[in-house]
Amino acid sequence: MQKLWFSIFFIFIFAKGFSNPMQLYETGKKYQQQEKWYDAIEYYQSALAENPSYNLVFQGLAECFYALSEYDQALSFVQKALVYKRNSSELQGLHGFILIGLGRLSEAKQIFSSILKTYPNNLSARFGLAEIEVSAGKLLSATALYEAALARQNDNRKALLSLALISYESGQPEIARDYINRALRYHGDSPQVHYFAAYLAAMDSDNVLAENRARAALKLNAEYDSAKALLASVLYAQGRYKEAVRISDDRISRNRNIADAWYLKTLSQLKNRDIKAAMQSAKVGLSIDPENEIMRAVLEEIAIDNLNFEDNYRKRLAQFHVEKANAFSNRNIIQPALYEYRRALKVYPYDVESRYAYAKLLLRLGYQERYLEQLEFIQSITKSNTKVNDAVETYSKRLSTSLQSKWNINPLYLDKGHISIALFYQLDPSNVFHPEAEKVATKMIADIFSYNRRFTINSYIAKPHNYRDAFKTARTSGNDYFGIVHLYETERDIKMSIDLYVARTGAHAKTFSVFRSANDRYANALRRLAQMLAKSMPHVGKIVKRYQSEALIDLGKNDGDYSNTEFQVVEKGKIVFAREGIGIVFSQDDVLGSFIPKKTNEDLTSGTLKRKGYYDRMNTGDYIITTIKEDTDIKTEIKKNKSGKSVEVQQDLITLNKQEPILLKLLRTIRQFDR
Repeated sequence: MQKLWFSIFFIFIFAKGFSNPMQLYETGKKYQQQEKWYDAIEYYQSALAENPSYNLVFQGLAECFYALSEYDQALSFVQKALVYKRNSSELQGLHGFILIGLGRLSEAKQIFSSILKTYPNNLSARFGLAEIEVSAGKLLSATALYEAALARQNDNRKALLSLALISYESGQPEIARDYINRALRYHGDSPQVHYFAAYLAAMDSDNVLAENRARAALKLNAEYDSAKALLASVLYAQGRYKEAVRISDDRISRNRNIADAWYLKTLSQLKNRDIKAAMQSAKVGLSIDPENEIMRAVLEEIAIDNLNFEDNYRKRLAQFHVEKANAFSNRNIIQPALYEYRRALKVYPYDVESRYAYAKLLLRLGYQERYLEQLEFIQSITKSNTKVNDAVETYSKRLSTSLQSKWNINPLYLDKGHISIALFYQLDPSNVFHPEAEKVATKMIADIFSYNRRFTINSYIAKPHNYRDAFKTARTSGNDYFGIVHLYETERDIKMSIDLYVARTGAHAKTFSVFRSANDRYANALRRLAQMLAKSMPHVGKIVKRYQSEALIDLGKNDGDYSNTEFQVVEKGKIVFAREGIGIVFSQDDVLGSFIPKKTNEDLTSGTLKRKGYYDRMNTGDYIITTIKEDTDIKTEIKKNKSGKSVEVQQDLITLNKQEPILLKLLRTIRQFDR
């Protein structure tokens, strides 16, 4: 009897072990269909541990890593799957899509073309060729390929959704609505179709329809987290902050590590004036995702606005930037170091050690006056040590022969901001990860410009502005230009841009666009965008003092490199900013002469005046203007905006070389590997 029970037990265990890989695979497949990629990967890996040659598991892993944009890992698994099923058109197609993700477009095109030779009606291969066209920015060609697929199967879900997205991106919202309605008619039982219908409705600012579609998606799939995130964002946009908190809490209850849910909860609590709860939510969100730069910026702004200068938590927050600044400084990476020190001191101004380190960095760059200013600030907030006191004494004596001493002028009291720019922002409804990230970015750009005294920056961040309201506000406030900040991000990268307009006419001046990925992408994009905007502007100064043929102007080496430069001197009150584009207009009759620099300090330059004509009419207050040096890291193109108007666009070369079309990322979220 014992032998019989032992035999039965052995057979049971053996059978269970034998069937285990299949059960693990089926569980992984179920999670994959729910887009729970990490759970699916865990079960697939477990199945693979039991059966190292399980072909379907290799395919499932390739699809999951493709969905996570880990294309190199996806490639490894699809190649293993192809060892067992080399002639599978499905696996070959997956291989092609992964190669597109890796940027190996020619190889991908060969694969899809080969599939179509054997199977002319293979829609997946046509979709692959279409994605290649989208990667190259050829939306018209991509549309033709999707339409050809639709002609073969008029209810194909991927074709309908893809055409809806491309039509919207091409500035054809009516056609996009037609495609999405057809998708709803044929696939009303698909939560993903309702999700994209909600997404496009949100992009059209039809929040009521977006809410209804998102709720329909959730009715079909209560676990659809992307739909919950979109619904919470739509509720927030409608001012229904308590409901947005409830949806965020529901997401958090299912997965506490969703950082964007904590972010939206923070914003909603801020709108409800529950500052303490908002700060706590932001703290938790940041602890979950310490590299989330936008979450960190929001938390820092809450602390700056609501905690005392000397609050210890502000000091702890600033330490993050201090450590980064020190690391950059030690590696002689100057601009990021300056940015991080300045941000640290904005969060916690009383950090003496960091301020001293920042001062030494300024001195390393040759800015003795700013070095002295920082040391004198240290003396004003604490009992300074001998090292600081000796340095103040030394540099005070050294600067006694500077231009500001010779001409008896304190640059701190000069109004150097001769170009005024108003900054506004517009919300992108598709920013589900960080709604109102544009607002945060606008404030941070203004903070960066606060260290560039050539400009007067007025940021209007109380609410988003459309073009009409921004134009009216900027013009009536007397600004020279106004810019509208746009931002779009995915989990891995960010695109930031400023549409710049002339304030007196409302005409388009230029568009600046930056794309960044990987770590520090937010800070890098902010710095680069501010740099591009500043470099595009003319250099305008004034004569602040003159003695015979010598004069002093309010531009210095902190404003630009003026070696081998000759300025035009224009009578005060006689310049206007060009009615479109970036530039200054004045009559040659109002040019009084020229100014040739000889000695430059940080904020001041002395030189010689050379009159035009017989009479010397140059006086204090007259403008001095020089031409702009081109930024070699920028490419300028003429492009059509969504209204069909040609506009000048400046793109960072990194943007041109590395940017992946955001539309492509949306297309990839449409499920295509249904098994």
